[in-house]
Amino acid sequence: MFRRLLIAGLLIASTAGIASAQTRVTFIMRNGERIVGDLTYKGGSDYTLNGRDIPASEVAVIAYVPNDPTPQEVSRIPNVDNNPNELERHVFVSRDGSMVFGKLYKFSPDGNILTFDQREGGRHDIAASNMARLYINPAAARNVYAPILAALNPNNTNSAAGSPVGTSGTEVRIPGNQQWVPTGFVVRRGETLRFNANGEVMWTLEAADKATPAGAQNRRMSGRPPVGNAPGGALIARVGNGQAFLIGNQGSVRMPANGELFLGINDDAMNDNTGDFFVTISR
Repeated sequence: MFRRLLIAGLLIASTAGIASAQTRVTFIMRNGERIVGDLTYKGGSDYTLNGRDIPASEVAVIAYVPNDPTPQEVSRIPNVDNNPNELERHVFVSRDGSMVFGKLYKFSPDGNILTFDQREGGRHDIAASNMARLYINPAAARNVYAPILAALNPNNTNSAAGSPVGTSGTEVRIPGNQQWVPTGFVVRRGETLRFNANGEVMWTLEAADKATPAGAQNRRMSGRPPVGNAPGGALIARVGNGQAFLIGNQGSVRMPANGELFLGINDDAMNDNTGDFFVTISR
């Protein structure tokens, strides 16, 4: 029996109504690379594309349609990956633009059905043929789509060039166990931003590894941090997918590229970190 449910504008379908052909998708990776292929699923945390197993942690978006999202869509997705609130971990966008928050449970082996737990309750199936995008790691997706976010600026005439966006005086919380945190600032190469940072993080479980925005007081460095010549735990930044650079306790920093500004902690392992930095950004 063919059964359908309408949930927040998404057409949910049972497997009885799905053809056996595999689902053609585009994996948009954290680094912006796009890989096109047939999606299959063996179980676990890897997705299989054209026979290649790819960890979910490396995938920003699974795109079921060729067109990119609107700026309004990107602005609505969460700014954190692996959200502690599991039912807001993934975002499902239908072809009519409806958005549902939830947690992906599994794909069918042929990739034609997605099963997910919805934020508002219940486990549901949705046909891949009704999907536009599935945001696997939303913060990574915001990074990839930073030029699209720039288009939200009404005075922006060249979003790809990084026309400035962001409210001066905005305070951004940087959790010690998260990297990277989108700031909402889209910057232009060569412009100078002012930073007023405070707070404290523990960047290992060792009592001596306590850091202010300037970095560890003992000047120790982590194993393979994003900024290799900066102290462990220091406040760092990157623009878009660009190279990380030190913010620390510098009062002002010149931006090296066009795109959305992200802040983070100079550490190569985030899961044992605690504490927060609080950063006020001004133009």
